[in-house]
Amino acid sequence: MARKKGDLQKDLAKMLGQAKVKFKKFGKELNVLAKKSEKEIVKASKSGKIQIDIMTLVVQKEKLYYDIGKKTASLKAKKKIGIRDLEPYWERMRKIERSVRNKKKELSDFRKAKASRV
Repeated sequence: MARKKGDLQKDLAKMLGQAKVKFKKFGKELNVLAKKSEKEIVKASKSGKIQIDIMTLVVQKEKLYYDIGKKTASLKAKKKIGIRDLEPYWERMRKIERSVRNKKKELSDFRKAKASRV
């Protein structure tokens, strides 16, 4: 029985030695994988930042278009600007403004009618 106990201890020591070697190898592979992952994360982060910068610039450009349009409309209202190519847009603007006025009147009439019923 002592022999079996000694054999078991040797087998266990052998298995622990093999496990130790495998864990060391696993640790090294994990380290390599972590470094690769870190590089990919850095690349993705830089790419994301560049995309955000692009989107920020596009939003700035759209805001500038808005500001230009607003200024142009203001000048047109004061009759300080007249560009033939913009006439279709001015006509659409006038139609929209008329529709807004009509809808506001409709809402006002609706509220008055509702108030008189209550």
